[in-house]
Amino acid sequence: MLRIILIILTMSQMLFGLSIYFVDNTAGNNGDGSFEQPFNSIAEGMSHLQAGDTLFVRGSQSGPAQIYNEELYLSDSSPAGTQEAPIVVKAYQNEQVRIILQSSFSIYATHWTFEDLIFDMDSKNYDTIKLKGDYITFRNCEITNGQKDGFDIAGASYTLIENCIIHNFTRSDQYDAHGIILDGGLDNVFRNNTIYDCKGDCIQLYKSEQNYGTLIEGNNLYTTLGAGSENAIDVKAARNLRIINNKMHGFHDSEDSDGVALKINKDSDDILIYGNDIYESNGGIRVSGGDVDSIRIERNVIHDLHVDGGDSSKYGYGIQFDGVNKVHLINNTMANIPGPLFWIASGSATDIRMENNLFYRSNAFKGSASEFKGNVFIDFNGWFKCQEIIASDNQVIGDDPSFVDEANYDYHLRGNSPAIDAGNPATGSDFPGGRVDLGAFEYEPATPIDQTPPQPPQNLRFFNCYPNPFNPDTILEYELVKSGQVRLDIFNILGERIDTLTNGFQSAGIYQKRWLANALPAGIYFARLQIGRQTKVQSLILLK
Repeated sequence: MLRIILIILTMSQMLFGLSIYFVDNTAGNNGDGSFEQPFNSIAEGMSHLQAGDTLFVRGSQSGPAQIYNEELYLSDSSPAGTQEAPIVVKAYQNEQVRIILQSSFSIYATHWTFEDLIFDMDSKNYDTIKLKGDYITFRNCEITNGQKDGFDIAGASYTLIENCIIHNFTRSDQYDAHGIILDGGLDNVFRNNTIYDCKGDCIQLYKSEQNYGTLIEGNNLYTTLGAGSENAIDVKAARNLRIINNKMHGFHDSEDSDGVALKINKDSDDILIYGNDIYESNGGIRVSGGDVDSIRIERNVIHDLHVDGGDSSKYGYGIQFDGVNKVHLINNTMANIPGPLFWIASGSATDIRMENNLFYRSNAFKGSASEFKGNVFIDFNGWFKCQEIIASDNQVIGDDPSFVDEANYDYHLRGNSPAIDAGNPATGSDFPGGRVDLGAFEYEPATPIDQTPPQPPQNLRFFNCYPNPFNPDTILEYELVKSGQVRLDIFNILGERIDTLTNGFQSAGIYQKRWLANALPAGIYFARLQIGRQTKVQSLILLK
């Protein structure tokens, strides 16, 4: 197997003119970076790299990871990759590498990628990774064991941190240690990471420089330190921020934090909070500071919170509004809220739209809904065992919303739920047919066992959209098993058709359609593909 891998690497060098180097600190000095005579340190190997090159770091194949004690630094005069040919440093095939850093690994160069490596600060009082260069990627890495921040990103743009484990950044004094802190930059992405046990926040967007176009998606953010952590996400300044499909849990009141999972502070505009699972914290979402504009909170589940200190009048709340303009609260499920369902502070909210939400087993409000100002639309919500409601013409009131498994935090709807098809008909349908349901999850009936003889296969084999989320365009791909009449439409969140990509007869085969949405606002859209009587729908998230 090793011989096959080496042949593939050699062929890559010959075909593409790229250099591949190796490093192994168990080898002798004076190596040339070849597989047979590797460099002796990672720092030495990195100094030889140019655009498109790859440095493989040899490690252990079993047992503890091979340890490298390294002082790593990439200045703005260090070699840089390109968007088409980044410089890559990664662990060799299925081998374990642990890099014990002597001080912060500062990166000012651009277009570098690091994969499959463990970066260990060994309890030293340094930030582990300091990023100032653009187009830096960390993928499938572990960042751990420091007294300051895991990633300190200052003014860097197009950073990608994905599929990493970032944990155990603690200290005994009054100062914070965050998993990731971002202070300025454009289009930075933190995706599918597990970040836990940080004395400060798992992710913080700081305020001395503005953060534009940040995407925080698919992360698991939590703490087991009790009052020793602050928040899952703390946003002090952001524009065009997207917080999508994250889990946030385990946060408690402490000397430095109120233990709310998600905080959005002043100087933050155009924010989408979509599809997040927030639970077992001293509060759900806090929007405060007096200068937050345009926030959409949609399809989140905020549930099973706790009250620290026994004061349910101000802890364990669902959402706090204190100084926000233009807020949409759409299709959320909020359940088992021991504190105020809403904390409506003196700053309150101006221009609020609240519809299609499902509220269950919640305490009374702190403050009054009369504090909402401007254009206020609150209707088509479900209130179940709530101590206080906001009455409206089309509300649903009851005791049991009929969840699938409340005890195990499954807040999907059963088939007998009064929340099904009870949403605002102007919102659009749930495709196909019917009104939108209340809450974060659309009811999907189980497919019964078909006792009839097998039928010919359906005409559509698959329907995919990529990338998703996207900006400004995405590819919609589908395969027809046989020829037929095909229509591919795009709908907005109101159910209005805004584009038709295909409408006509097509032969069997694979088709790709590009949808360009640069003239449309960020938000949720739906692609509906109809082939004869068969219909498929994909949700699309447009980022700006």
